[in-house]
Amino acid sequence: MSIRELTNFEQGPLKVGAAATANVKGTETAIMIMKEGGNAVDAAIAAGHVMGVVEPLDCGLAAGGFMTIHCSSRNKTEVIDFLGTAPRSAKYQLYAVNDINGDFTIRVEGQHNQIGYRSIATPGTLRGFEEAHKRYGFLPMQELIAPAIEIAGKGFPISYKGALRMSRTANVLKTTHACQTLYLKPDNSAPYEGEIIKNVDYAATLKEITKYGADAFYNGDIGQAIIKDIVKNNGFLTNDDLRNYEAVWRNPCHFNFRGLDVLTSPAPSSGPLVFSGLASLNSKHKNEDSHQVLAEAMLKMFSNRRQNFGDPAFILKANASESAETTSLCTIDSAGNAACLTYSNNNHSGVVIPETGILMNNSMALFSPWPDNPNAILAGKRPISSMMPTLLLKDGRVITAIGASGSTRIPTSLMQVLYRLKVERKSLYESITEPKLHAEAETIISDEDLQYIAEPLANKLRLKYVKSPGRDTSMGVVQAINIDIDNIVTAIGDPRAKARGMVC
Repeated sequence: MSIRELTNFEQGPLKVGAAATANVKGTETAIMIMKEGGNAVDAAIAAGHVMGVVEPLDCGLAAGGFMTIHCSSRNKTEVIDFLGTAPRSAKYQLYAVNDINGDFTIRVEGQHNQIGYRSIATPGTLRGFEEAHKRYGFLPMQELIAPAIEIAGKGFPISYKGALRMSRTANVLKTTHACQTLYLKPDNSAPYEGEIIKNVDYAATLKEITKYGADAFYNGDIGQAIIKDIVKNNGFLTNDDLRNYEAVWRNPCHFNFRGLDVLTSPAPSSGPLVFSGLASLNSKHKNEDSHQVLAEAMLKMFSNRRQNFGDPAFILKANASESAETTSLCTIDSAGNAACLTYSNNNHSGVVIPETGILMNNSMALFSPWPDNPNAILAGKRPISSMMPTLLLKDGRVITAIGASGSTRIPTSLMQVLYRLKVERKSLYESITEPKLHAEAETIISDEDLQYIAEPLANKLRLKYVKSPGRDTSMGVVQAINIDIDNIVTAIGDPRAKARGMVC
């Protein structure tokens, strides 16, 4: 087996474009769109739709997220925020806390914020993709959705990451009959990697969207089907929530790191969170103990998050979070345009809307059930999110596009990769594939093969140590594209998820 096959990356001159996603079909779709004349934003939207088919527990039409976009001809970088919002009738009193597990998990009675119809927030995917396409897209939206329709209708092999997710959440997949029959075998076991799944209803839903646009979801028959099922099962989402949802254009969070312009998503994403972490690394030297430097920066970062972060539309504090399973992808085209997309169903609700094939999010779990928290539940509010699609520019040109999935491991994964890449001057391959640690809530977690460093470090800092087995996807899955000083492009999909990067 070659190194390329082993590590899921490609390297070479940029003739058409480069892409990195968590699934080979997503990456192939992005490259195909750019070969057909589409730009980086077109490629990201098309790949995003495909990821909603082939990684359905992570993302899809009922998800929410961010896309950071750089337009080279305008020399402008913007972020489209399409996070889900709390339904108007959702109130913190309806999510009573009955258990707290350190800083990682807050459990409410009946798990209503985690599983089932009351865990569903207003989806943002289609409004976000629509806005990005209106402002920066080139090819017709119908062409961008077509690959996802074909894959959903013909069937697709379950990926390694997808099979792992289905196995881990098999009990949640039993929540509704439509979900159970779509994603589990007749004996209620999860499918194995490589087994074929079809989602004919989802293909039909996408066809409806190609005819009527996002309004088919927010104002049309698809939305009516969603609300009918949710109301029938005592959920909170209403027609008004769908009709009133808006994706929001935001200025990126912008800071300097080692002479580079870092542009990432602002609050309520974790972009500002990593800004606070990277700021503390700006003066560090590569001969210092990098693991201790990173761990201390992570702890400072999460302390800041607990105290200050929330939706800027609802709180006054400007400093600028929680999303579990997610997908992230990056695209760069030959004109220098770039898009980095991260979006998520959170852990998914276990609710598939009958006859639509849509697996709904459980993004109400991202809010705090306590009313005095900056991330408290309020009608129409966006939750704090760990997502942070990021672009690095030098002299106005994108040289790195990077994003990740993995809940609170997103900011710590990106911090480690950027530190290795830009401070320690390691290759992109080394920066992503070397073992990682995560420090949060008086705990250090590390990959198994970093235990010999991480456990003594935890003892030194008087923290608890937890070992993550092997190279688990829970430690963060990073996708990235990097352009070196010789204009050689590397695109890598994280081997933890058997992901894929391509350059053409």
